[in-house]
Amino acid sequence: MSERTHVELTPEEDRENTKAVLAHVLPFAIWLTMFVWFDEYNARTIGGIILLAIFRPWRWYPRLKLRNIPVAIGVGVLIFFVWVGFETPWVVDKAPAVNEWYDRLFVDPMKPFKTRELYELPLAAESSEIQEAVALGVEGVERTMLPYDVIKEGEHIGLHAYAPEVTGWLTFWIHMFGTTVIIAIIEEHFYRGFVYRWMLGSPFFKINASKLSWSMLFLVSAFFSVSHFEIGAAVICGIAFGLLYIKTQDIWAAIIAHGTTNFLLGLYVIYFDAYQFW
Repeated sequence: MSERTHVELTPEEDRENTKAVLAHVLPFAIWLTMFVWFDEYNARTIGGIILLAIFRPWRWYPRLKLRNIPVAIGVGVLIFFVWVGFETPWVVDKAPAVNEWYDRLFVDPMKPFKTRELYELPLAAESSEIQEAVALGVEGVERTMLPYDVIKEGEHIGLHAYAPEVTGWLTFWIHMFGTTVIIAIIEEHFYRGFVYRWMLGSPFFKINASKLSWSMLFLVSAFFSVSHFEIGAAVICGIAFGLLYIKTQDIWAAIIAHGTTNFLLGLYVIYFDAYQFW
């Protein structure tokens, strides 16, 4: 690990550095805090828009280079497949052992070497055949187990709290906007734009974005993975987005890649009823 570069700053440059640090750190910190404050995703998304409008971290970066859009989308698609690949219905059906060991090793860092926690679908949400079998006391009835918790009672019993049938499609698309745009902008400016370059030197916004340090890249990617349930996929994701930023020197390329991954995840969640990814 190389020594961290440090440049003596004039008072004016020091004020600019402080402003840049706050513009990158505060939106991220407040965004995470809102996940505790607000259960309603609309409020989080609106809060994220306000944060970005106030702090505008992109002020310290060049504009998007159009030539980087195709590779950014390509990286985003690739990471989407990495993220869901070992947990797709096909892998679960055709290679259950692969899925199990992926879960044990690379999912949920709080429960190492265990598979995803499964939740029993409420009986009232089961099929009529299963309900009848349980009522008759038939032994060995296989209840439906899901990798995410569901609503236990009421008109939406058996559905996830984020399901469009529960929230409405407007809130669903606001959620999609939040994950695709707001999260991508906040996290990429924080992790790739700020933390990676800050670890290389100060003032961070003057550090050459093309400077590759594998040790710093792995460290930042590991830090990035802590806030994600799928820790293994998140590390790979962090490395891919980091390399994309380093190679293109375009923070917007990393943002587009991140947004592409999250958008495809949202569609996957709806299509395959895979709310464990949301």
